[in-house]
Amino acid sequence: MSGAAPEVIKLAAARGLLPFSNEEMLEALVTLTNDESDSIRSVAAATMDKLDPLMFIGLASERNTPSGVLGFLCLWRQAPRELVEAALFNAATPDAALAQLAATTRHPAIIEAISFKQQSLIRSPAIIEAILANPAKTPEAERRVREVREEFFDKQFGAQMVAEQERVRAEAEAEERSTVKVGGLEDLIRLGLVDEGIDDSFVFEYEEQYGPFDDRPPNPDEYLDVEQIVTDIASQESEEVSVDRMPVFFQVAMMSVKERVMLAIKGTREARMILIRDPNRIIATAVLKNPRISDTEIENIAAMKSVPEDVLRQIGQNRAWTRTYPVIHNLVRNPRTPIGTSLGFLNRIQSRDMRALSVNKNIPDVIRSTAYRLFIKRTGGNG
Repeated sequence: MSGAAPEVIKLAAARGLLPFSNEEMLEALVTLTNDESDSIRSVAAATMDKLDPLMFIGLASERNTPSGVLGFLCLWRQAPRELVEAALFNAATPDAALAQLAATTRHPAIIEAISFKQQSLIRSPAIIEAILANPAKTPEAERRVREVREEFFDKQFGAQMVAEQERVRAEAEAEERSTVKVGGLEDLIRLGLVDEGIDDSFVFEYEEQYGPFDDRPPNPDEYLDVEQIVTDIASQESEEVSVDRMPVFFQVAMMSVKERVMLAIKGTREARMILIRDPNRIIATAVLKNPRISDTEIENIAAMKSVPEDVLRQIGQNRAWTRTYPVIHNLVRNPRTPIGTSLGFLNRIQSRDMRALSVNKNIPDVIRSTAYRLFIKRTGGNG
């Protein structure tokens, strides 16, 4: 909404009278609440008060939502907890909004969720200070942000020894009181991450294929990007991930390669949803060895743009999975699928879908152009 726009147009937008979608209307209203005109700001605010916040939960999870809108959704006084959580876990939500939310919210669960956003804490120490000053913070949230402050800020000022001792002490205390810790198979079963009854031979066979797996804890730069993975899962309407499970997912992120491979092969659907997106191809492809993985999961994985290429390649090499049309259709539409894999399936794509592929600018040029030639050949140019 340009400042040069006629006042009457802005007033109509502020009243919600223009033919906008819900998402477009919210973006316009957020802009107009900062307009230089007092009357425009007042009308826009009044219109906003009449909106149903539940209409915007999907918008809060989308990657392309403007950061200003995400910041507003975090701080909107009418927003229910589920809307706030969806917005704060969006990677595009501005750190300034998170800092303000951390300072003002009285919901311990929301403060806990903010404390998981390590990259935001590092970029904006104001979030750390806001959490520590908020009386509604939980002990776990306080421990987590103190560890980030000590690791990434205090040490820069020559307090390495003191900070390290404090971190070890805090970890020891947290270990004693934590109900979310992974120390072995029983803990994974207790947390609902492992399907009982899957033979260990599946794991042993996989290890023979790749050699002994690393059993050391991962370095910080090797952790799974849990925030991004949860965002990816939440963006798929058919998938649901509870924010309450975030501590469990962060425990998975700190497991060794060997432990994650075991979890990938013996894990539940929830574990598979997380580990299929592991950037380590050995772990991600281990999910495909899980005997409980369903055809529906394979169909969904074939469409994912956040999985390693090796996962898509192995799906394309499996005759049982590629007998179903939705799998091969999803593979050729996925820009991450290796080109050789996609080319091998183009002749099996139905004409109506071939036409869509021929104009799909998200897939490689060679796939698009080949689809166009095949479509013209089939229809004689009359499609």
